[in-house]
Amino acid sequence: VADLVYLSDAWVAALDEVATGHRGLQAAAVGTTLVVEYRVASDPPALWHITLNQGEVRVKAGPADEPNAWFEARPAAARALFDGSLDPLRAVIDGDLSIGGDPRRLLDHREILDGIGDIFAGVRAATIPADS
Repeated sequence: VADLVYLSDAWVAALDEVATGHRGLQAAAVGTTLVVEYRVASDPPALWHITLNQGEVRVKAGPADEPNAWFEARPAAARALFDGSLDPLRAVIDGDLSIGGDPRRLLDHREILDGIGDIFAGVRAATIPADS
């Protein structure tokens, strides 16, 4: 796998490729419609979203039309969350990660949260910093 520049269109496309091939996440998404948006508060902001729709899972660049839940972090925190060096709960407690919408929808589907983590893990090794 070629190097993927963090937050680039190619990086989002790689996330989508992992998502569309993740059978466990697809199975968890059967009977569920859920849209989760990720926001990096940079200038300009970086946005992408994951859509789970009755067993189909896709990752797309840009904002979602109507996200059920969203996460927003400053660039350093977003990168640390992505690479696994920052615990999401610690980020929320410290004010480095904001959550909006109805995140209870995610908590109702723990297997979906685990699958979303797998999507990020699937591209982590090939990801390089945006300033490389």
